[in-house]
Amino acid sequence: MIIHRLWWACAWLGVFITLLVSLMPPPFSEGAAHTDKIVHLTGYAVLMYWWAQLIVQRRWRLALAVVLFGIVIEGLQGLTPNRQTDALDALANSSGMLIGWLAARLSPNLLQRLGALFVSRG
Repeated sequence: MIIHRLWWACAWLGVFITLLVSLMPPPFSEGAAHTDKIVHLTGYAVLMYWWAQLIVQRRWRLALAVVLFGIVIEGLQGLTPNRQTDALDALANSSGMLIGWLAARLSPNLLQRLGALFVSRG
């Protein structure tokens, strides 16, 4: 099904974009510290929600992978010249994962519903 393949492609694109944006120079000024945390929270919520539509069995493994991904990225930021490791960013990432997981629990099978909608219109 094309919608399923497209969803997978967007999921991996999300991982790539998260990694890229996390390691490039920060787009926010020094005075926008709270904005940074909101971006982390939102980004990881979307990432978790998107992947949770693909991985419906044992989502705890997915949740662990997303948290570890966020922690690894924070560690990598400490190796770049323009970024630094921030435990609060890792906490915002993990909180975003939890929000995405909860959203996926409240709206399960979104991918299947979209696929059915796509087939019925096709």
